[in-house]
Amino acid sequence: MVYPGTRICERPPLALDRADREILWLACEFGRVEAWLLKPHTGDTSNPVPVVIIGHGNAELIDSIPDGFLRFRDRGYAVLLVEYPGYGDSAGNPTMASVTETFVTAYDSLAARADIDADGILGMGRSLGGGAICALAAQRTLQALVLVSTFADLPSLSRRYLAPAVLASERYDNEGVLREFDGPVLIAHGTRDELIPPAHAQRNLQAARRGRLVTYDARHDECPVDFEPFWADVDAFLATELAP
Repeated sequence: MVYPGTRICERPPLALDRADREILWLACEFGRVEAWLLKPHTGDTSNPVPVVIIGHGNAELIDSIPDGFLRFRDRGYAVLLVEYPGYGDSAGNPTMASVTETFVTAYDSLAARADIDADGILGMGRSLGGGAICALAAQRTLQALVLVSTFADLPSLSRRYLAPAVLASERYDNEGVLREFDGPVLIAHGTRDELIPPAHAQRNLQAARRGRLVTYDARHDECPVDFEPFWADVDAFLATELAP
């Protein structure tokens, strides 16, 4: 099943670091989808700030995205956590089309805000979230991508699990998007990933025009095990690729 998070009936308790969230309801054609905007912890917030749009794994809600991925806020970035259609309190049914519409709507809502730097919008996705971010990158300008435990394309990964009709509609051709993406891409993957084999990370690296691969001794659901080396890699990537 591509979208098991639709079965999550009870939302987890709100984490303290998200208590200051601004709740946005994205107006999509099929209904409203929830998103949370988290302001930076550091930097000059009197001027427009850059932002990272985050897509989570398929068995999570925005409530349960690991805190470690939110440390962009300590680096002067706002963070937008975007829910999937049909997840949590959001309307609709999750499909590649509805997920793409949701993330494009999220992007457009950010770009129209006076407190957001529309030229400084990045995307980060984990697992299925990498597919959502790549689908967004195919339609809108993102400054950079961070893809964690992300497949190259869904059909080649899931042929033995899903019916052909599902594969045809839920392609998520990340590899194809990366071939056309001009910006820098950081690819992070666990060497012991049993769900999305490391070969997918290699394919994404080969497809990316400006790609960088970092690996960790981790399985799929635990990547990265330690966020300190992950953020050392992210910081090095941002300093090298996005330096003025």
